[in-house]
Amino acid sequence: MKRLGIIFLVLVSILLFLILAGRWRSTGVGPQVQVPMFYDAHYLFPRPWTQEQTAPGVPAPAPVAALYGPNRLTQSFTAGADRLSMLALWLAGPAGSQIELTLTLPDGQVVGGRVTLEEPEGEKIYLAFPPVQQAEGKTFALTLAAPAAEWGRPVIVRTVGGDRLASSIRLNEYYRPGNLELYTYVQGGLPGRWWSAAIGEQLLPDLFRLRLQQYKPPLFKGNLFVVLLVVMLLLTVIYLVWARPGRQTWGKAFLWAGILLIGPFVLWQLSAGRVLLPGRSRPVQLQPVAEAIPVTARPEAGQRLVHDLPLTLWTAERLPEERFVETALVEGWFVGEKRPAIHVPRASELHYPLVVPPEANLVYALHLEGEGSVKYQVRLGSELLQEKVVTAGEADEWVELTLFPYAGTDAPLEFAVEPVTGDPEIYWLQPQIFTRSAWLLPALPANINQAEYYFGDEISLSGYSLDPPEPRPGEPTTVTLYWQADRPVDRQATAFVHLLDRSGNITAQHDAQPVLNSYPLPVWVPGMTIADPHPLIWPETPAGELVLAAGLYDPVTFVRWPVTDAAGERQADDRAVLDGEEGQN
Repeated sequence: MKRLGIIFLVLVSILLFLILAGRWRSTGVGPQVQVPMFYDAHYLFPRPWTQEQTAPGVPAPAPVAALYGPNRLTQSFTAGADRLSMLALWLAGPAGSQIELTLTLPDGQVVGGRVTLEEPEGEKIYLAFPPVQQAEGKTFALTLAAPAAEWGRPVIVRTVGGDRLASSIRLNEYYRPGNLELYTYVQGGLPGRWWSAAIGEQLLPDLFRLRLQQYKPPLFKGNLFVVLLVVMLLLTVIYLVWARPGRQTWGKAFLWAGILLIGPFVLWQLSAGRVLLPGRSRPVQLQPVAEAIPVTARPEAGQRLVHDLPLTLWTAERLPEERFVETALVEGWFVGEKRPAIHVPRASELHYPLVVPPEANLVYALHLEGEGSVKYQVRLGSELLQEKVVTAGEADEWVELTLFPYAGTDAPLEFAVEPVTGDPEIYWLQPQIFTRSAWLLPALPANINQAEYYFGDEISLSGYSLDPPEPRPGEPTTVTLYWQADRPVDRQATAFVHLLDRSGNITAQHDAQPVLNSYPLPVWVPGMTIADPHPLIWPETPAGELVLAAGLYDPVTFVRWPVTDAAGERQADDRAVLDGEEGQN
């Protein structure tokens, strides 16, 4: 009896110590979750889900090499409890690689620091900062960069499919599906709101409760299930006590019940890294800085990364079966270093949905291990871009395919492999799409027609140009609109260009999301100028009888955005009439 009492007191003391001084994992839940197609074994993914998974059948963490040169990776997330004080993420890269990090807090304050990698195979990095007392439900943003890293020797970050952080990744300014494999921890202390949210998350994760709300009958949804769980735990304690052996006293039964409940819980939390002891993680301390790492616009050297295909593998169609295609790390050019790749079977296809941005290039290599040879094809829709036979043992040949002729094309990008001889292991090595981002300008060009219109309180139209400057009837002409985002935009819009006759009839028009459907409003960088081209055929209308007009409308409701001029006057039909000399020709 005395020994059991000591064990019980020790376990209770450890639990109290962890509650007061430990850091507890607590992560917010995303609103977008995958649901079963039918209420049986048929799910959207090929294997069933468990409590530990973020969504049914999501693939294992996928490496993404987005950290090198001017590129930036930003992950916003929602805190699951108050007193948020630490983050953890996995990084790999050449020994000595330096990663710059900044964390933007909900009140706009920015803290940052620098991490130097020591393990090329990868290591978990902990980032600590002063506890944010009122953090639950608030949005944070973590930005990473490795400006000294080279394309051939990148820093690799793990990601997961699904929306497990209530947000998404931004590659430079582009939103990409998926989340970093990021863990958030709250600082322990006297019991309060953080205690119920953080420790409650360990006992019954919010994500699991969300699953129950979706999959179970209404009787067991929401808070009622939590009540039933508590009742079940109480009944378990009563059973452990009531079903004691005949010679056991009531005191021993209560002690055994406490030990059997508290002991496994404490062991599980410590062994799984769900709670961290003080000093165990040796975190990097983030200190206040002036501002977050800015999005680099139009870097002077090199091209801008817009698609990292291993990052979005889980959104691609993977044939013959999704479970046979996965991301992997392949030995790099230096011993002990790794490069991200996509591992595929001998006969396979990958289909990526894609809108090709202007001035884009696709870079990749097909890497084989073992013995044998394969033939591969790279296609964009029905267009064959590359076809070649590759033999194992040959040096990796990096291919750069220009996508310039296909700007604005909405078609799947396909990677196909078929066997020729042998049975080699096949890897698509670091496939990525770059662009020069010529449409993203630091300032308004001087040699254009000036304009001044405002769309809502978010977007302004500062000018336009024609190519050729003097269009001829029946010939192709490009009307380029020069937009600016005055603040971040969180809604979509389609831009239109109309050529009107004197009666107001449309004689020619072009409608598309900005930059040939490749640069939607939510990714616009405030303060930058966006050159938005709209190709059309100049109409057969006498000179002096055409009016050029432009505007924005919601792509779902087709309602036009309100347009005002420099004097604040609302424009007729919510169209900006471009009164340049060329606009009247």
